[in-house]
Amino acid sequence: MHPSNYPTAWEHPPTRRAWAKQTTISVLAFIGWFLSPWCLLVVLVAFLSKAFIPLFVLPMGYGMYRAKIQPAQIISNYRIRRIIRAYPWRLDDIPYSFPQNPGETPTNLCLTIPHPEQPGEPFLMYQHLRLVPTWWTRRMGPRAKPELKAQLNPIWFVGDPRFFGVIAVTKPGTAPKIPAPKRMHLIVQVGETKQTAPIDVNSWQASPEDLAHARQAIGWRGPRD
Repeated sequence: MHPSNYPTAWEHPPTRRAWAKQTTISVLAFIGWFLSPWCLLVVLVAFLSKAFIPLFVLPMGYGMYRAKIQPAQIISNYRIRRIIRAYPWRLDDIPYSFPQNPGETPTNLCLTIPHPEQPGEPFLMYQHLRLVPTWWTRRMGPRAKPELKAQLNPIWFVGDPRFFGVIAVTKPGTAPKIPAPKRMHLIVQVGETKQTAPIDVNSWQASPEDLAHARQAIGWRGPRD
């Protein structure tokens, strides 16, 4: 059955396998980055002289830095699971852009997603570029090669663009009738003052049921009645 025909994305077996693989890789990466400085230190103390210390400072520091930021990816994966357990997949032709003022460097990624309450009407979803993985920006950029851009057709989306969502691409080699996702990435709608959903939810035509669903799915902290 096609992924979009399932009541929720989590009920699609390839999606569960893709999430499990992505989470496992994140956990193993954290373990590897956490242990790498200590392993280098052991090698330095046990087998090398002090003259090699300058050569080990940079890789040890980088390993410590990666171990510090990797937990954020693990937490993001569990937030992704909460979303895919609550919403169905949509496989759409999602236009994307990098809006900017003349003479300024773009700071946000903008996705144009169909409005949940207004069929046929676009809804703009933003995320700061510094939160978008390099894998995505390399394929979305204006100078990206056609073969790289082709990997984004289609872009999978699950969630409610008024609050948050998850984007993904089709795993290469999967059957067209039963595709599988990969590279799942969490996007939270950019607010007016911080990276949470904007305060003016009335302009989105978000019903109390929509707000309750969003809060239940990911603990979204928006305005309450």
